[in-house]
Amino acid sequence: MAISTTERDERIDLRVSAELKTLLARAASYSGMSLSGFLVSSAAERAKEVVATRETLTLTTRDWRVFLSGLEKPERRRPRLQAAAKRYLSRRSTRGGR
Repeated sequence: MAISTTERDERIDLRVSAELKTLLARAASYSGMSLSGFLVSSAAERAKEVVATRETLTLTTRDWRVFLSGLEKPERRRPRLQAAAKRYLSRRSTRGGR
């Protein structure tokens, strides 16, 4: 997912403690960035991590083989694959997924 950093027509206002602002300003300075640039960069990096965690499915080698075999012969019933899909959907719905 590409995020445009050239068009900046949206604004986010934050209120933080003086202590946090000082810490963030120091971190930005050490990074050679402005405070705003540091905040945007850090927030974008963390947002990408969170989205990837929620939208990426990692399969074990065994599950990957079962998945591929299901694609090769979709007309054959695959109860283990169906059970795996149900487990996945159940876990996803309990974590607040779509």
